[in-house]
Amino acid sequence: MFEKCKKADIQEKSGALICQARARVGRSGEILLIIPRSAVYKANSSYRVVFYDPVLGRVTCRCRLSAALPLPGGELCSLRCEVQEQLAQDQRRQDVKIPLGLSIMLHSTYQPGDPVRPPELGVPATIVNISAGGVYLRTALLLARGRRVWFDFMETGEKLTLNAQVLRSEDASQSQNQILYGYGCKFVNILSRQEAALRSFIFQQQRQQRQRGE
Repeated sequence: MFEKCKKADIQEKSGALICQARARVGRSGEILLIIPRSAVYKANSSYRVVFYDPVLGRVTCRCRLSAALPLPGGELCSLRCEVQEQLAQDQRRQDVKIPLGLSIMLHSTYQPGDPVRPPELGVPATIVNISAGGVYLRTALLLARGRRVWFDFMETGEKLTLNAQVLRSEDASQSQNQILYGYGCKFVNILSRQEAALRSFIFQQQRQQRQRGE
């Protein structure tokens, strides 16, 4: 179920965090969690575990946790995690949006009727926020609803060329001397590896924001 999952949070039934864990999934589907040896929990009891899977999204399950086995070095230990019940899953249409404020170069193919021809290098744009399903962009380029755009996203550690379609537009001008448009877009033709890398980045950013109390 969680073949690509690498991270998880172990929680009390109340939702209080016990510890963060690294997840490993064996060929038979057995889930192992690597946790700090200092983490306190009751072996062979049920707890809430939130799995951060780059494909499935954030999945909350009720799990039985085995006794911990110390690992070499003394700071970490491993335990078996048996999924008993799935409690919740963030669906794609409910993907978490994270604020970025990241500058990019936006590309779009010229079409008859366009007031200007987009330069080959693209036009400056800002990613205001992003999710695994879409992006909100701000740029001076005028685009119609349904228009396809693409840009290179480098924040995952590799270059992802992401294609998107404009769903809605609005005036985002911040002054009379600077005309800007805001575009809500959905990703199209996104590859599974691109989605996995994007989800992993978003979950990492979301976790960091929670740790900072944002």
